[in-house]
Amino acid sequence: MKLVTAALFFSVVHADPWLQNPCLTDDFSDAIFCDPSTPIDDRVKDIVNRLTWEEKVAIIGDQVQPAIDSIGIPAYTWWNEASTGVASDDNAVTTKFAFPITTGMSFNRTLWKETGAQIGREARALMNAGKAYSTFWAPVVNLAREPRWGRNIEVPSEDPFQSGEYATAFVKGFQESPDDPYHVQASACCKHFVGNEMEDSMEVGQHDDRNHVDTAITMQDLFDSYLPPFQACVEEGRVTSLMCSYNAVNGVPSCANDWLLNTVARDAWEFDGAIVSDCDADRDVFESHHFTETPEASVREILRAGTDVDCGHFVLENIQSAIDKGVVTVEDVDLAISRQFRLRMRLSHFDPEGPLQKIPMSDVCSDFSIDLSHDGLVQSATLLKNDGDTLPLSAKEAGSIVVIGPNSELGQATASYYGPERHCLGNFTLVDAIKDYVEDTTTVAGVDEVLSEDISGIPDAVKAAEQADQVILAVGTDLTWAREAHDAESIAFTDAQAQLIEQVSAAAKKPVVLVMFTATPLDISDVLENKNIGAVLHVGQPSVTIKGAGDLLFGKRSPAGRMVQTIYKKEYMDMISIFDFNMRPGPSTFPRPDCTLIDDVDSCERGTNPGRTYRFYTGEPVVEFGFGLGYTTFDYSVVDAKQTMDLKEVEKMLREAEEIGKIGTLKKNVKDESGFIIEVTNTGDMDADEVVLGFVTPPGAGTDGAPLKSLFAFERIHVKAGETETVTLVPGLTDYTIVQQDGVRVAREGKYTFEFGVKSGGAFTKLQQYAAV
Repeated sequence: MKLVTAALFFSVVHADPWLQNPCLTDDFSDAIFCDPSTPIDDRVKDIVNRLTWEEKVAIIGDQVQPAIDSIGIPAYTWWNEASTGVASDDNAVTTKFAFPITTGMSFNRTLWKETGAQIGREARALMNAGKAYSTFWAPVVNLAREPRWGRNIEVPSEDPFQSGEYATAFVKGFQESPDDPYHVQASACCKHFVGNEMEDSMEVGQHDDRNHVDTAITMQDLFDSYLPPFQACVEEGRVTSLMCSYNAVNGVPSCANDWLLNTVARDAWEFDGAIVSDCDADRDVFESHHFTETPEASVREILRAGTDVDCGHFVLENIQSAIDKGVVTVEDVDLAISRQFRLRMRLSHFDPEGPLQKIPMSDVCSDFSIDLSHDGLVQSATLLKNDGDTLPLSAKEAGSIVVIGPNSELGQATASYYGPERHCLGNFTLVDAIKDYVEDTTTVAGVDEVLSEDISGIPDAVKAAEQADQVILAVGTDLTWAREAHDAESIAFTDAQAQLIEQVSAAAKKPVVLVMFTATPLDISDVLENKNIGAVLHVGQPSVTIKGAGDLLFGKRSPAGRMVQTIYKKEYMDMISIFDFNMRPGPSTFPRPDCTLIDDVDSCERGTNPGRTYRFYTGEPVVEFGFGLGYTTFDYSVVDAKQTMDLKEVEKMLREAEEIGKIGTLKKNVKDESGFIIEVTNTGDMDADEVVLGFVTPPGAGTDGAPLKSLFAFERIHVKAGETETVTLVPGLTDYTIVQQDGVRVAREGKYTFEFGVKSGGAFTKLQQYAAV
């Protein structure tokens, strides 16, 4: 998506409500397409048959579609944003939620679903008030596979299983209203399909960007890492839209990739919805990837691959010529238009008024939605260090507090990035969150901006630290560091921020609390080793939802978030190119990014991929995936577990999937009796949430492409002090398989080790289980 603010999304002037139902007028009430008792495909066919050729051309060629007189509908815009709240150009005020890189850390499907449901409900309320359309391009479920990727802020995890669970929960909440099981509340769109995890980078004098990059992805990585989140979104979430991405995959542009869009998504996964292009991605097929010799041929490949909505004007500019030259048929056009209107039918645009049309504007920015927004940060923030019980602070005993750092008042600056420009949370910052508990709170930036190397303000920050009773550092990154169309240039603090942290923490009277705002996993080795820093609270990028941080800092709630990104040492970015999309370790075809031989790149040493994400990384992480501390302690006890798994069940599942043409296999045929029953005991003195993570290590881990370990299940529970709760984590049959180099998943015999929690933080236990034929 091109980076724009919410105020620039639409170009249509709205004197009347944005959505009008022609079936409620005398002109069309007797039309076949207005009869809800008629099968949906017949209704859609009636619409297509009524359209003039000029109307069809207008509909097929742009995400902003003009009014269509022949069926009595006003202009319609397909492109609307709602990743962190509904973005409206009508100056409507909506609820803002934290970015997914924050809420992903909650590992809470209920939170994800409720967030999606509230955003979808607000979208429908706005539609009913004539202030919004119905199709929203969210969520982003690409992997945080690369620490420098500019859009890590928009995704929930580096793990494909967790990302798929997030997609499923968010989409179900967004699209499915309990008020009306027969219609779609608001249309979600899982993006960017697929392998789009690079924006714009320069390495060793070589430049590439998302519009031109041809991502070379092995079939093994494609089916093991990149595709599963989208498959879950389609098969489990039943998403009604997919977005094809800017990049090519193995030589074929995504929006013209018949195998990807038709064979995989529609045929194998049974995707039922419309496929939209990222904005100008259709144009990139011809102008950036040079996939065909003529623009007309590119239009043919785009339509026959299954792209139904062009966000841009490329198809509009070339469709008539393509028809005239016989390159594209009317049937190609009608099929895309039919899919568009089939989705709009499911959105009840042509049905009698029902429960969805009665959702009121009072549901927007309700007390429930505001509380949910704040709770997203509270559930998600992750405690990475807490030496000597530095946290929680005591509001009564804290004395004066100074918040120091470039992110001390970060809030509104990030709110409208794929979220509402106007929202009902107020411009909350970390300072406001702390003032809710301690009024005597001041702030000094020390370093004005996250990328600034100006250290002239550090002496004033040091002086403030010396005078205050408690110092809280607010450091990290913001959208100037990494965002859409701009990858991060570093995964280490700037020298100025590093100096600020070192000098301020040395000057403070007592151990400093450091609050880390970042979607880029920065190397915090020095911070963790610094004895003057007592606690580190990682909040991701919460924007104005940061107010909830006060509840964590002062102990009203215990942190229970878990890391969704591996934090690597800063040397990682010198080893492997961002252009290398391989997940598994091994030699790279790209030069080491730290090579200085820009005029003689061929002489550069080739990079070495140490493995991407916790599943394949062979080095020692600074902080591992799944790590997180709290204010209490937990013990785990595995009280029941099946000791063997008959691989015949696994092989049967794989065979049946192959017989029906299934491409890629999710966790199917799961049986409760094959699960692990775990007793979780809160051994501390504070009621708290606990995230129970289940990992499986396969036979031959780390060899022949097998991952080192993989997340197979997770649950978030609340356990009162001194009490015990029971959790059941169930492996799927696919957890006893591996993906081969050709992308085919096969059963693997041998010893499987199941672990619960992570060794470096929180409760941890492990159990060996054997799989045998």
